[in-house]
Amino acid sequence: MDEAHSASSRPVSSPGAPVAPGEGAGARVCARGWGWRHAGRKNAALSGVDLDIAPGERVLVLGPSGSGKSTLMGGLAGLLGGAEEGEATGTLTVDGVAPADARGRVGLLMQDPEAQVVLARVGDDVAFGMENLGVPREEIWPRVADSLNAVGLSVPLHHSTTELSGGQKQRLALASILAMGPGLLLLDEPTANLDPSGVAEVRAAVETVVERTGATMVVVEHRVDVWAPLVDRVIVVADSAIAADGPLSQVLEEQGEVLRERGMWLPGDDVAAEVGPAPEVAPASSEDAPIARVTDLTIGYDKASPRAVRHRPDARARRVHLHRWR
Repeated sequence: MDEAHSASSRPVSSPGAPVAPGEGAGARVCARGWGWRHAGRKNAALSGVDLDIAPGERVLVLGPSGSGKSTLMGGLAGLLGGAEEGEATGTLTVDGVAPADARGRVGLLMQDPEAQVVLARVGDDVAFGMENLGVPREEIWPRVADSLNAVGLSVPLHHSTTELSGGQKQRLALASILAMGPGLLLLDEPTANLDPSGVAEVRAAVETVVERTGATMVVVEHRVDVWAPLVDRVIVVADSAIAADGPLSQVLEEQGEVLRERGMWLPGDDVAAEVGPAPEVAPASSEDAPIARVTDLTIGYDKASPRAVRHRPDARARRVHLHRWR
């Protein structure tokens, strides 16, 4: 993607207008000196955040575990809670109001496919959020069909959600979000628990959704190459603060080695989970055939790089990458 391509060229509707799938509705995000300290903690999880995200902009958030990325996403989603859960400083708004008051304007897709399925049938699961928002009944089922079609989930409405793969469940959750017409789409490591085929499915579905709706997108991920063609901008969160903010090429040039040392997978890195359909594997010729064969494998922790371990016992051995998820 051309980094000069402006978010303003994408469809954006007025914040107060009713939203249906396919109608652009990018939300504006603004933070001034914002921070959050969890209850019982001495230090803030995030502090001094000054941030402007324009309607329709697509932002990739990078940073090591514990840096404050999830706190930022929780704040944008309005999920951090009140005074009993912690203490906020500064201001954080979505379309000029606190995220907790922006009901229906913010959609959050999380890591775990299993945690986001609510009901037993696919159609009912997509309809659930709209029912809670009070969408008129005659609008619900056309939106269900449109949303499932948009994310490429071609299964009957009565199909059991327990029979879906991990990638299909993530697309189901994305369809449920799309059906509610959010202006801000938050993706918190949405491909972390998926195989390469599932990663490709979810990445393609997200691209379709943001192109159709013009929604503002903020995605947290460790694999930069998955999202690089889709984003306009990169924000690096480190040590509870914003450490860098700018175009992808600029941030990688200035922060690339630091990010790699702290566990990020940058474009060009040789990683185990490349994006794309999983290769077909021939069935075992007999029950005695091994499922996997490993030679000279060592597993351990590298103190200099605690998130990723790469061991190369000899030139013939394949690289094995171990990733410690939060």
